Amino acid sequence: MLGAQGYSLDSLQSRRDRVVVTFSWADAEGRRHRWAQALQLKHGKITDIQDYANPRSALTLMRLRTAFE
Repeated sequence: MLGAQGYSLDSLQSRRDRVVVTFSWADAEGRRHRWAQALQLKHGKITDIQDYANPRSALTLMRLRTAFE
């Protein structure tokens, strides 16, 4: 994003073989934007990655997926 600044790693949460990383940044007008990436790991390597515009959705889906494994 042009003019983005103030990047921040907001949280890192893991459960079994899944990790959700949430981060944010400010645009040129100072508005914060949030994003998340959900990772699935196998033997220390990323085997799947999905982007989420809503970090809460990423965390909810991680909990649901790991609840039934």
